[in-house]
Formats: sequence, structure tokens, C-alpha cells
Amino acid sequence: MGGAKRYEDLIVWQLADRIRVLAFKLTERDCFVRDLKLHSQTEDAVNSVCRNIAEGFGCKHKEFARFLEISRRSLNEVRDSFRTAQLKRYVTAPEYEPIWRLAHRLYRAYAGLIYYLRTTADPEWTNLEPKRTNRAKGSHTDSAKDPRTHPAQPARTDPAQPARTHPAQPPRTDPAQRPRTDPA
Repeated sequence: MGGAKRYEDLIVWQLADRIRVLAFKLTERDCFVRDLKLHSQTEDAVNSVCRNIAEGFGCKHKEFARFLEISRRSLNEVRDSFRTAQLKRYVTAPEYEPIWRLAHRLYRAYAGLIYYLRTTADPEWTNLEPKRTNRAKGSHTDSAKDPRTHPAQPARTDPAQPARTHPAQPPRTDPAQRPRTDPA
């Protein structure tokens, strides 16, 4: 079985997104909206949970694990913001409970994914493109020796020779010197 191809395939992101949807339903209440600081902090934190997962997805394992740790800290901030909202009576404990349950599932998912990332080697490819290898030697190509990036012969710079764009093309000539082919 292959790994995730998109960050949306990850269980951690799916759980985080479900928390975000539920959080937005609670933060759109008038009492929450009027508390500008708490509203802004809560929405920023819940967005940060998802954004850090998405941002880290394209990285090597060690770096992705670091982004997941940042995402987990943002989840802590979300939980604390909702504790504040409960104390201010913007939400009740039963209204917050679905977020709380998803958060505890997400903590376990973080732990499993972070463990995996820290204990397995990075894949031999990034961004779904395999590394190029020299088929004859089985080693990675050296871009200095790659004929596509460094041609074997430098471009002709002798002004006495006509410039050619391709060996199969005839040399360029002045249109006034071309023989006439139309009947006149």
C-alpha cells in the first residue's frame, strides 16, 4: 500500500478539518463574534492546526514531524480557547464535547504519524517525482555531466561563420540576395 498522495488523505488532516468545521459553527455565534480577541485567536488557532499539517506534508520526514508538533500545539490553543469560551458562557460543555472527542482522537493520530516519520527513512522521491538515476552506473546523475544542461560543445561564436539554430537547417541568408523563384 502506498503512502498518502495529498495532505487531505491523511487522517490527522481529516480530523483537524472536522474540528475546524465544528469550531466555526460555534465561533459564528454573536456572543463569540463580539469578543474580537477570543474570536480571532480561536479561529487562527483552529486554522493553524490544519495549515501546519498541509504545509509539512511536502517536507522530508523530520521536517514534517516538526510541523505536526506545531499543529499539535495549535490544537492545545484551540482547546484552551474553548475553555475560555465556556467560562464566558459562549458555549456549553455539551456543545464543546464533539470537538473535545475529535481532539483526543487527533492526539493519538499525531502520535502515530510522528512516530512513523521519526522511525522511517525518507522516500527516495519528493513531490511524486522519482530521483533521476544514471541507468548505466545506478547512481544519481551529476548535473554537470548531464548533456541536457551542459552541451558537449559550446555554442559557435565565430562571426565569420553563419549562425545555425539546428544542424538540419540551412544557413540564414539576406532576403535581397535570395534567387527569385517567382515568374516575373
